[in-house]
Amino acid sequence: MITKNSTTQINSLNRGNMKTLVVLSHPDLESSIANKTIIEHIKKTVPTSQLEVRHLESLYPDYKIDIEKEQAALLNAGILIFQHPLYWYATPSILKKYLDDVMTWGFAYGTGGDKLKGKQFLQSITLGGSKESFTPLGYNRFSVEDILKPMQQSVYHMQMIYNLPLYSYRNAYVPEIYNSMWEVKETAIAHAKKLIEKIQDFSKGNQEKVEAFIHKWFSHFDRLDENGYFIQYLHKDVEFTFPGYGKMKGHPEFNEWYRSIKEKLEAPTKHEVQNLIIEETERNQFDIRFQVQFKAREKESQKEIDVVETENWKLIWDENSDRPIIEKYIVTI
Repeated sequence: MITKNSTTQINSLNRGNMKTLVVLSHPDLESSIANKTIIEHIKKTVPTSQLEVRHLESLYPDYKIDIEKEQAALLNAGILIFQHPLYWYATPSILKKYLDDVMTWGFAYGTGGDKLKGKQFLQSITLGGSKESFTPLGYNRFSVEDILKPMQQSVYHMQMIYNLPLYSYRNAYVPEIYNSMWEVKETAIAHAKKLIEKIQDFSKGNQEKVEAFIHKWFSHFDRLDENGYFIQYLHKDVEFTFPGYGKMKGHPEFNEWYRSIKEKLEAPTKHEVQNLIIEETERNQFDIRFQVQFKAREKESQKEIDVVETENWKLIWDENSDRPIIEKYIVTI
């Protein structure tokens, strides 16, 4: 059993780098219903200190993109959103030019081109057609995800964190012919709410997930679960130290240590996590410190164990798999 009997401290890095940059592309935003509504709702909800919206067609009507200015905006953000309608199964032309001009060698890819590494990316798209039209039997033939494969690969190439696209259907409005203005607005508002939720989730980071994982980890130790549960969360070259065993490294040595523990102790054991401090030193890299009140009984001697251990972990959160990996695991008494 695990008891959260003290306040958890979560010391985040300066999350100013979690500012959201929305690169908006729409050739006629003023006459737009869907994209204009989405942007208006985002601006009303997300604090201005944490949001920048750059409408490419307004900034660069001559298509002469200021590369340094756009790269500076990217460096100042931790979340990048492309907001646009789907034009000929791709982006509007200036957004494609933005990719060509701004995502340069040495900046977004190639030698030294890791400036966007680890940033969250989301493509937010308004579609004119119905859901049924993006099926093998529909007039668009392909799913939205299939159509967006080139963008997905581009994001991977730039080492950003790719998130499944957010899109909504039936955003086109033709008076007396296709949809109603109110229907399109309602769809856009629903789209905006989902997008805002995504932004909020990205901004929170993964500290809460790390805390939940720590408590889950010890619940499995309490029942002396199979070693396969623990191995999946340990780096293949994990460094770990336990009282009486010294320094060890890697999965084989962990397995040997855990085998000896299961032979020695009766199940269940009891861990009470205390004074948990989670510090995010770099994005998704955590230093974790806490105490554990550990209680158990030895099988052979029936001796009762009741000690307070101090634990220091180094853990990374892999956002692609949405799973933690422990790199260092130090236990002292």
